[in-house]
Amino acid sequence: MSASPKLLPRCFGVFGDPIAHSRSPVMHQAAFAVLGLPHRYLPFHVPAPALAAAMRGVAALGFGGVNLTLPHKQAALALCDARSPAAARIGAVNTLRVVDGRLCGHNTDGRGFLDALAELGDLGELDALGERASATVLGAGGASLAIVDALLTRFPRLRLRWVSRRPERIPAQLPGLADIPDAATRVQPCAWSELRELSGQLLVNTTIVGLAGGPEDFPAPLELGGLDPRARVVDIVYPRRPEGLLDRAAAHGLRVQDGLPMLLWQGVAALELWLGERPSQAAIAAMRTALYS
Repeated sequence: MSASPKLLPRCFGVFGDPIAHSRSPVMHQAAFAVLGLPHRYLPFHVPAPALAAAMRGVAALGFGGVNLTLPHKQAALALCDARSPAAARIGAVNTLRVVDGRLCGHNTDGRGFLDALAELGDLGELDALGERASATVLGAGGASLAIVDALLTRFPRLRLRWVSRRPERIPAQLPGLADIPDAATRVQPCAWSELRELSGQLLVNTTIVGLAGGPEDFPAPLELGGLDPRARVVDIVYPRRPEGLLDRAAAHGLRVQDGLPMLLWQGVAALELWLGERPSQAAIAAMRTALYS
């Protein structure tokens, strides 16, 4: 009797540059162990010029699936044979699934971000504010596209300031922006040089400031005193940098979160795509423990 396809050993992985800091391998390996699956999840250092060849190898070598991180999320979109509605709308891919030898691009970042954000408190707090709810997102890379899309869709009256070195390019970077109700009036592209005191209930850093090997300082000073006293400050970089943005925000009494909860929940969503079912609560608990060990 042949083994179930689910029990045949498969290789999974994450492509990025840099990649040595990634906690995805230990997280996913912990899930496979709890689920009794013989799969392996490995990190692959893939520089930008090698992405197309690496993605072709995913299908050719029979990978079960791959995650994509810096700097590949936007470039991968055009290299996929098919794209999920979310990936096409966002303009970025963070998860690859192989279906009949074809690469299907998905994006689980937005879902992962909202699930992580809920760990800081009931999201209904933002709903209750209606048009008074506001957020600032720093950076306009691949992760920011999914986060902005998720925020505008989940909170239909939220106002959002989107900070970028090239703010004039923001509308074209998020393909689905025009389909989000009132996006033209709700989204304010902002240059770093125009950034003054921050305000609102949510601040999200999606830049590489604080990432190992990345810059230590933002292009402009961040004045946190104007944020709502119960504001949430999320820095999707991990590990948390001592005396960085989150430490400064915590000193103001704000609710803070690094990138590990988002990594956890986007990983849960990726596993659901690859395995065809949501991981058990025991597997999710093991993934969280692995991230923080």
